[in-house]
Amino acid sequence: MNVAPVLAAFPAIATFSVIPMGPPPAFVVTDINVGLLLFLAMSSLGVYALVLGGWSSNNKYALLGGLRSSAQMISYELAMGLSIIPVLMRSGTMSLVGIVQAQAGTYRPIPGLPLALPNWGIFHWYLFVPFVVFLITMFAETNRAPFDLPEAEGELVAGFHTEYSSMKWAMFFLG
Repeated sequence: MNVAPVLAAFPAIATFSVIPMGPPPAFVVTDINVGLLLFLAMSSLGVYALVLGGWSSNNKYALLGGLRSSAQMISYELAMGLSIIPVLMRSGTMSLVGIVQAQAGTYRPIPGLPLALPNWGIFHWYLFVPFVVFLITMFAETNRAPFDLPEAEGELVAGFHTEYSSMKWAMFFLG
């Protein structure tokens, strides 16, 4: 089925429409008030592509790998969404351009000291833990080590990658 790769690529490309790449208005495609909500919604649509890709191959190993990958992605989306809430509370907007503009300038953790840090969220004491949680969940969402369980090369013949990477034909010719 050719819909699965399109369903995987379209939301990934659509998320770039709300991500500011530089100073507005020159490097911003669109600035909507719910840009972060659109980003989270589009990034969660990739789950359907994985299940559909595994199921449409008519291979039990590919289906099992697709289901395992989608279960892992769904389980970490809750922690990712909750780790974004403190950033929203600090910036006061769901617009990604507004969140970037709220990080402009410098931050002085102790008033009167010459130490001035960038006003990024990781330097604030109440935003460091959500940053670490978001970083861990992003590794899990992208199936990078140590969260690469859905691939499980030893037991599932590379999971949902089996049909889309021509490993099926390599196995046919080699053995």
